[in-house]
Amino acid sequence: MLPENYSVVRRDVKHARLRVHEDGSVQMFVPLSFSDEEIDRLFEAKKQWIASKQRFFAQKEKIKLRRNEILLFGNRYAYYYSAKYKNKIEINHESKTIQANRDLLDSIIQEKWLKSVAKKHITKRVEALSEALLLPYHRLYIRSPKKKWGNCSKEKNISINWRVIKAPQFVIDYVIIHELCHTVIMKHTVRFQTLLRSHCPDCEAAQAWLDRYGNSL
Repeated sequence: MLPENYSVVRRDVKHARLRVHEDGSVQMFVPLSFSDEEIDRLFEAKKQWIASKQRFFAQKEKIKLRRNEILLFGNRYAYYYSAKYKNKIEINHESKTIQANRDLLDSIIQEKWLKSVAKKHITKRVEALSEALLLPYHRLYIRSPKKKWGNCSKEKNISINWRVIKAPQFVIDYVIIHELCHTVIMKHTVRFQTLLRSHCPDCEAAQAWLDRYGNSL
């Protein structure tokens, strides 16, 4: 008998595979010919792996926002509608407020605005860090990948996930520096980790923040 949060999906596939979701539930996708005994054996063989994934997701936390709050730079900003700003959006970093003549609580409008904030802020930060660390790059792209925070191609083109604009500045810098270091060393070797730590002493704290709160971004 499988636990309540376990499920089996039979498909026309050659090999079985497991998926552990953020809520701790487990799905197994198996070939149509798989017997119940084979399913039980596979669950038993993968028991420790499943438990490790469930522990990993259990450590993650959601950043809870109130109805009128927007997450930006790792802080909760209170949004207020104001007709006086017309096309301008006023951000007060001291009082942690945002005022605008548009509904930034609408998910589509908010995402479009946050992407524009991310493009402007991240572009400036990439340019500054690249120059300061002597790590040149070719082109910068602000994109929307589902799983990666950043990427660097062999041509030294850097991509940054716009959602990182919701994280604290030291986390934004970590993602940028991580990709800039890949312009020198592509793989995550010991040399790469040494280079990353030399340019970003907070890299472990930043990665821990992403591991814990990244699913809120």
